[in-house]
Amino acid sequence: MAGAEEQIEIPTEVTEGGEPLMPRREKKPHEKGITFREFDHVKDFEDLVKTIVQLCDGEEQERLREMEDWIVKNEGAWVLPEGFNSFLGSVFHKPDWPSAGRIAMVRLLSYGAEQDDIVYILNMDRKDHTVMNYAQKIDRLPITEQESLAMFFCNLFETGSASQWLLYTSEWDAPGGGLPISNIRVTTKVAVNALLGDTPALVDYGSALMANLATKEVFDDVCSELAMAILQFFQGKPPEEQVFRCMKALGKFCSIAKRDVPQLVKMIGPEPSKFSGMSPRVDELIKPIMAQLATVPMF
Repeated sequence: MAGAEEQIEIPTEVTEGGEPLMPRREKKPHEKGITFREFDHVKDFEDLVKTIVQLCDGEEQERLREMEDWIVKNEGAWVLPEGFNSFLGSVFHKPDWPSAGRIAMVRLLSYGAEQDDIVYILNMDRKDHTVMNYAQKIDRLPITEQESLAMFFCNLFETGSASQWLLYTSEWDAPGGGLPISNIRVTTKVAVNALLGDTPALVDYGSALMANLATKEVFDDVCSELAMAILQFFQGKPPEEQVFRCMKALGKFCSIAKRDVPQLVKMIGPEPSKFSGMSPRVDELIKPIMAQLATVPMF
């Protein structure tokens, strides 16, 4: 796989006036995030075909054949045509297409995220926002679809270019109305929903996604929203690995939103010292957070 400096880049998004709409620029080489690589991608592709092939028209069946070249024959995402996102739209958004097909598709995208060329698919979707409009509904999806989506978002931190795509701030109108949405807003929603989710797998993906987001430079309002979810998560008794991931993220968010996040910790609690003694590595993360809390007034 190419190094961080060689990775494929998505063209910069711009406003109508030509101004760039990008997340904060990376100031260091990409740090690979926590990812999940236990796949039987051939079976996932077979499951996709089995569940949707009878629903596909001739053109959509051709997309399945091209996906086989991409995933099974390992010929790269470049074999997929420009109209591939229309096929994704059918899988993700047609109400009469089965949930099992959506799960299989997202798992295949998660598998493909290991390679730099996953950005080719993401770039094709910049106009229609098929993937993000589907992910925006995560709180209304079946649990198994929530789990597959959360894992996919984690795996996009495999490469720098794909992880930056998650942070784009340009907005579009939400389907069905409501506030405009953006990639970073959807990514934040997926992270929060997963961390506070109803299954151990979903929570595990959520804690990994928090840790992954902490490797990036995100804006203060995002830091605050993620921190509130972590504090709610800390009300329980999570295992050490998940505490470590989230404590590391909380420390990073405190360092970015130097006033807002520490004030949230003081107001909402619990204080990080709740987990003192859990492990040496957690203790090392707690110390600087507690030191920063001591310097920040409540109001």
